[in-house]
Parts: sequence; C-alpha cells; structure tokens
Amino acid sequence: MKLLKNGSVNQLEEPMRSKADLRYNRSFGMTCFRDRKLSRRGSIIIFVMGMIFLLSMLLMLFLDQILPHIQMNTMKNSENDLRRVAYSSLEVTLAVLAEYSDFDGALYAPTQGWFDPLGTAGISFPDAEVSVRYLDETGKLPFSTLYDNDVTFSMILTYLGFDDYTATALVDKFQDWVDEDDLVRPDGAEDDYYLDAPIPYSPPNQPLNSMRELGLVGGFQEEFFDIYGRPNQLYYSFESLFSAVNDGNVNINTADPILFTMGEEGMTFEQLPFWEYLSGEDGQRGTEDDRYFADSGQVPPSIGSAIPGVTIGNDIRWLRIIITARRGLSAFELNALVSLGGGLPGNLYTGFDRFRREEQVFSVADESERSTEIGNLNFPFAVVEIFEN
Repeated sequence: MKLLKNGSVNQLEEPMRSKADLRYNRSFGMTCFRDRKLSRRGSIIIFVMGMIFLLSMLLMLFLDQILPHIQMNTMKNSENDLRRVAYSSLEVTLAVLAEYSDFDGALYAPTQGWFDPLGTAGISFPDAEVSVRYLDETGKLPFSTLYDNDVTFSMILTYLGFDDYTATALVDKFQDWVDEDDLVRPDGAEDDYYLDAPIPYSPPNQPLNSMRELGLVGGFQEEFFDIYGRPNQLYYSFESLFSAVNDGNVNINTADPILFTMGEEGMTFEQLPFWEYLSGEDGQRGTEDDRYFADSGQVPPSIGSAIPGVTIGNDIRWLRIIITARRGLSAFELNALVSLGGGLPGNLYTGFDRFRREEQVFSVADESERSTEIGNLNFPFAVVEIFEN
C-alpha cells in the first residue's frame, strides 16, 4: 500500500515488471506465433504432398489402362505399313525370278543370281529391315513316295530317332489314313479310332492335303505336335525332308544329302566329291557360295537310284518365298508358295467334307483381301498360297 500526500490510502497497485520480464514475455509470444505459423505451413506441405501422391497413383492407373490401347494402335499401324513393304518385296522378288527364268530357261538354285533379290534389283526400304529366304519344295522328297513304301518310311522315322516298334505303328496309322479301304492294319487306325475324338471325324482315305494334316493322324498327333497342336522339332525335321505339293522330280541342287545317304550303304566314295562341290567353299548347304548343276546328267548314278520311285531333276518347280519385314519390335511375315510351272498341286483340296464331318468345326477367315493381293501379282508363275502372320 502507498500513502498519498492528502493522507488517503491508495489502492493496491500491480508491481512494476522488470525489463527482463518484458523481454521474456515478448520472446515467448513470438515463439508461440512462430510455432503456430510453422505448424500451419507444415500442414499445407503434408496436404500438397498427399495430393501429389494421389495424383501420381491416378496417373499410373490411367497409363495402365491407356498404354495397351496406344501400343495396339501403334502395332496395327506399323503392321499395315510392314504389310505393304512385304508385298512390295514379294513383287520385286517375283520380277527378279522371272528375269532369271527367262534368261536361263529355268531356275536351278538361289545362287544362280537371285539369292538376294532386293539387292539384285537395287531396292531398299529406309524405314524397314526386309529379309527374303527360300524353301525349295522341289528339293524335298514327294510325300506320295511313302504311300506304298513302308520300308523307306520306317527307315526315315528310325533316322529321326524312333524305335522300330513306334516307327511301325506310325507307318500303319498313316497308311490307314490315306488308303482307300477300311481294313485296319496291325497297329493302324480307321473310323472307330477317330470317332472317339472330342470332335469326331473319319480318315479321308486320300493323299495328304498338307503336312499340317499329320496333326490329325493318330500317333503323329502325340509325337509331332504338343498338347496345343503346335508342331515340335520332330515335325520340322520331318517337314524338311518331305513335301506335300511336290509330285515330280527332286531338285538335286537344293536337296539335302541326308535324303540319299540314310540307307545302309551311306554316302559312297563316288558321291562325296559331288556333294562337296555343291556345298561351295564353306562346305555348307544353303549359303550364298553354293554351286549348282544346269545338267542333271552330271549326277552320279548311285544318287539317282538311291530312293525307289524318285527321279532326279535339276530345276525348281515349287518354291516357297518367306519375306520378313521388321521395324523396331514390330515384324510382319509373308509366306508365299509359288508354282513356277503355273499349275496347281493335285492334292490341293480344302473342303470340310474331306474328313466327312457333319458340321464345320473350324472358323474360316475372310480370304477376299489376300485373293485380291494374289490376283494383282501378274508374273509367269502361279501364286498358289499366301500366309500372313
């Protein structure tokens, strides 16, 4: 309490604060203000980061949904471009073949000068990588030679690695498939065997329409194809030896020496120089330095008589042209079977009644576009088949 001059007593007064107290209070308030400000700022940063994370997740989900469509559209556009490149390459290839056939009178082997048809014609495609390769169907044994030749058929299957019992069973089932009678061989199969299939069918009792038809023949289904019906390595090894369309001579210039050396005698001393000459300097068949004979009279007699029922020729009559066009990861393959004589295979029959089915069980693609493409290829050859990937 404080006594005033007039003698009255003053009311209680709050003690004076020290400067230290004032500084402390001021700094405490500023600290609290800064803490509140920093807390507010931290909340905003956390909110912004959360929004960025959420938007990132939404963007990833959007890309997962849209990228397949973009890739499909890109591949489709690229495939259309590569398709045009492949057909253009096929036309160039046929033109080069026609020139050589007209000049030399026949086609003997790719090393005749048409091994690289695009390079020969001076054609290139800056935006695509194109390769052309050939498979001479005339260089394979006619599959028809096996229809009544069980010994040769068994010998070839044994060469491919089958034991005698399995080879005999395969031969019996195959012969029952193509013969005209309904008699079942000891290890063969006729109607009763195939009518138990999930989709019943019967043997056509006719020559094979194509090598892929082996996928319907009992025994061959299990040995030459997987559970999904896709050919395995045994099938491709077998297909490299036989042709379903070649019904004439075997072109010695492109034939595999194995065809004539699988017998008990093997390759004779007389045959060795002949095959070495055809193989060229690198000693490998199918390369650019291979040689060829324009006269079949130069073939050793032991080769000409190696396989019963087979005659030796030196020209190509059935040629498969495989063209692959690539751009980055996209690829388009065109597979064309060409008849150089202009005729059609005698066994080319694709009707569904071939297997005497009551209803059509396979879907048929629209062939109008490819038929138009074939019709536009005007050369002295017949394009018999065209397959696209």
